[in-house]
Amino acid sequence: MEELDRYIKECNLVFTDTVDILDFCIKGFDVSKVEPDFSNSISLLDIVSFFNREYQLFRNEYEKIEKIDFGEGVRIADFSKFKCDGDLYRNLTLYIDKPKFTKHYDIDLYLREINGKIKPFATNRNDYYEEIEFNSESSLAYLDLFEKYSELLKKYKLLKNNQLFGDGTNCIFTTIDNYKSNLLDGLNNIRLSVGSSYFDTEYYIEWLINLGDNFDINYDNCKLVLDCKDTIIDKETYNKALASIYLNKKYTNK
Repeated sequence: MEELDRYIKECNLVFTDTVDILDFCIKGFDVSKVEPDFSNSISLLDIVSFFNREYQLFRNEYEKIEKIDFGEGVRIADFSKFKCDGDLYRNLTLYIDKPKFTKHYDIDLYLREINGKIKPFATNRNDYYEEIEFNSESSLAYLDLFEKYSELLKKYKLLKNNQLFGDGTNCIFTTIDNYKSNLLDGLNNIRLSVGSSYFDTEYYIEWLINLGDNFDINYDNCKLVLDCKDTIIDKETYNKALASIYLNKKYTNK
């Protein structure tokens, strides 16, 4: 499809930082005579493929560790490893709703290790602070797992609900499930949206991609708009578009 191919090329010129959006306004600028520089870029397909591959490895290992019954709702906030005053810290921060170990409705739990000793504490960031005791072996399993998959956690936070790229005209958005998505409960899908809005027209491509063992494009929930018109394309064209649009790695390295 000629119009879609042209749009994909324009996206690549901008998303790879080969040209600036203002270059399109220069008199005599000819898209056909400029080729995208892919040297420091990654395709949208590879972004979601690499994430899903790492996510599957994480899920397989998470299912095997002994779980701690923290509370009714548990979400991972952050993992960190650092030295302070000569002591070595590892910390896994969790948001917990209706925790089992305190009467407070929702708290932050710091599953903390200092020089090999487990020293967790809970706080509501206001008037509550309490040191908590958990099984040391189970606590270490959580810390070891999230240290191993700390990069996955960063990728999840980046892709969960974020604009990967935006210059006022062109954008790339990603959403994992919805605002309630939870890495510990399991993920269902990721939505990738590429859009461009000019003075009098709009272009838009949206893919819904199943995560996990059934990793694939959910074609029934994809969308293409070319020059403000809903456009029907086949599965292969959606596949090709996802593999053909690239983004400069500086936007994903953050």
